Amino acid sequence: MIAEELTIAKVVAKLQKKELSVRELTEFFIQRQAKLEPKIKAWAYVQPVATLLARAAEIDQKGLVKGATLTGIPYGVKDIIYTKGIPTEAGSKTLNGFIPTRDATVIEQLTTAGALLFGKTTTAEFASGGGAPATCNPWNNEHTPGGSSSGSAAAVSSGMALFAIGTQTSGSVIRPAAYTGVTALKPTYGQLSKSGIIPASWSIDTVGIFTRTVEDVTLVYNQLVGQDSRDDTTISARKQKLSLGENSYHLAVVTDDYFQGSPEVMQAFEAAIRLLAKCGFTIGTAQMPKLFAAANEAHGIVVDSETAAYHRDYPQQKELYSPELRADIEAGLAYTATDYLQAQALRWDYQQQLFELLQAVDVLVTPATPTTAPQGLKTTGSPRFNKPFSNGGVPVLTMPIGFSQKTGLPIGIQLIANRFSEQKLIDIGRAFQQVSDVHRQLPIIR
Repeated sequence: MIAEELTIAKVVAKLQKKELSVRELTEFFIQRQAKLEPKIKAWAYVQPVATLLARAAEIDQKGLVKGATLTGIPYGVKDIIYTKGIPTEAGSKTLNGFIPTRDATVIEQLTTAGALLFGKTTTAEFASGGGAPATCNPWNNEHTPGGSSSGSAAAVSSGMALFAIGTQTSGSVIRPAAYTGVTALKPTYGQLSKSGIIPASWSIDTVGIFTRTVEDVTLVYNQLVGQDSRDDTTISARKQKLSLGENSYHLAVVTDDYFQGSPEVMQAFEAAIRLLAKCGFTIGTAQMPKLFAAANEAHGIVVDSETAAYHRDYPQQKELYSPELRADIEAGLAYTATDYLQAQALRWDYQQQLFELLQAVDVLVTPATPTTAPQGLKTTGSPRFNKPFSNGGVPVLTMPIGFSQKTGLPIGIQLIANRFSEQKLIDIGRAFQQVSDVHRQLPIIR
């Protein structure tokens, strides 16, 4: 296989035409992982080779199931997501050796779809802002891949998996995807089940998808979307399958100073806006709702409070937590019930303002991150540009739009739509990727 073929859609086509067997595909990724993983460190756990090959042989013997569009496709999953019989340690010393007795709903769905779980990808400690893993950015191993879904982004960026699953509370899907030059979708809150996933914040956490292309996002999303009786937050989920279509949309560039990035980020962003205009989309401007700054503060209160509530055993094992996560938990413990409820009420008011704005325009557009990936591995970068939309519970798509001339690191854009309007993001993203080749480029890993 060659780099240009590292997409789900192209691999599925080869499998269906019998130009490639699942065993051959699996062997390719086993070899690729063995070569690249020592340099990237994207995986917290990789399934034994014998297990992977046995599963591949089983799939080849049964043959491809009609409609199972992910049959034999290798993927990784963030190590806060339960996998039966496979370690799930959440990047934390407190869960060393923990092996779940059940799969998360998303794992069950992907297994039903025929996908081949290659392993668990690295995460910052409990998907928080602290305890960053040793994972490197495939484009420059002296820079972070972002987080907290660090390994999921790095595995897809380096071509060690065709897709990966992560989660986002502030910017943990969109940010690492932008830093590593891949495409990613954070859907509407509650569209994908979180059952069997260790929470950072129950009322904000959202499952996200990392792929190389917008087309591939649709293939994975369509297997996961819908209600789950084990997750009440999916009660309003709409099982709307995404398709690849063409429509006219009104895009609004957010002009608030808050979303002003570095010069090289803004240069790439402005070029991407011009390209979107050439695709036929109407381009205008918009400003964020009045409450968005206050809602950002409320987001912090909610996340810290819910984090503290989950870590009930924290007082007995403080020494096992990183200083950063300890600080978050201590802050959460200090908030009162009144603080928490007032913060949630403020978030609700902000969301209504955001929904109204997104009824006036089809999609908001901003850079995905203020800068390219920071140097060093002790920080995973800033979720500043992503937090307002995680807080709003609305869907966000990111895709690469260029590279830094100084460092060669990727630069991303983020598109934001109203609740349950993922299709708009897919239409716009696909149109962009039909006239741009940035997403097709793979890092040269030395």
